[in-house]
Amino acid sequence: MRAILFGASKAGENYVSNHPDIEVVAFTDNDSAKHGTRFMGYPIIAPADINTHDVDSIIITSQWVDQIYSQLTEEMGINESNIIVPSKQSVKAALPFEDNETLAFAQSVMRTLNRYFVSHNISACLDSGTLLGAVRNKGLIPWDDDIDLAVDKDNYERLQASLPELYKLLNTNYDVKWNIVIITVNNIDCCINLEFSNLSHTQLVPFDISIQRRDSINGLSELLSSGGLFFAPATHFDSYEPIEFLGETFLAPFDAEGFLTFMYGHWQTPKKTTQITEYENRRASMSAPRTGISVQKRTLCE
Repeated sequence: MRAILFGASKAGENYVSNHPDIEVVAFTDNDSAKHGTRFMGYPIIAPADINTHDVDSIIITSQWVDQIYSQLTEEMGINESNIIVPSKQSVKAALPFEDNETLAFAQSVMRTLNRYFVSHNISACLDSGTLLGAVRNKGLIPWDDDIDLAVDKDNYERLQASLPELYKLLNTNYDVKWNIVIITVNNIDCCINLEFSNLSHTQLVPFDISIQRRDSINGLSELLSSGGLFFAPATHFDSYEPIEFLGETFLAPFDAEGFLTFMYGHWQTPKKTTQITEYENRRASMSAPRTGISVQKRTLCE
């Protein structure tokens, strides 16, 4: 199958890696700054140029699924049968928590982080899939691929100021190489990614720990890294409540089950394969920024 992937990003990269049978003709993206450049060796074209290429499918590898789908069908006249919305798992990397050694490593790192937060007066709560695992599975979900935590603006700034100390702690306690990456969206620092790579004698499955900034704006908790796409009622994140997880007391959003219902709908029933369109906490009718969202990454500690 010949395809153009809409979304020149990590999700697109993972999709290509997970589907070696796909003949990728090009990537496309609404960020005009990417047009004329290359990604993974493939050209990045403007959406207006899609119809000049002979392909079987357009595969959406962006979080802006609803908006791009409308753009393709309503504005560009592309037949719905030629558009593929992949499962969330197909645009993710390998599943680290299915590996017992990696799972034990992740659990240990979570406990270390929890104790670090407490000792440094940093309030960080479980979020998204990690919260779902803590409430429903009483552990990390085997088919999840990362760890999600959330902080407010004040705690984000407190954590960011202490990152050199956290970096030293992680590299001292664990026999891997840690990097700390700051993600800036639309000129606001809003996500701290803790990433690791194996040394010559370790074989852990890589995963990221994302500590996301949430701001309460007009009664809504906005996930800043999503560029306005994902939100929740602010009441869930204006205060936290304790939750037992991995044998310790962590923090969870207030009324965690209510938040999970808002985000996932029927969260009590495990679903290994989902699409982003099934997430209840997204603004499906929000217009995607046609100039793209400004995203920069910088490695603070390496």
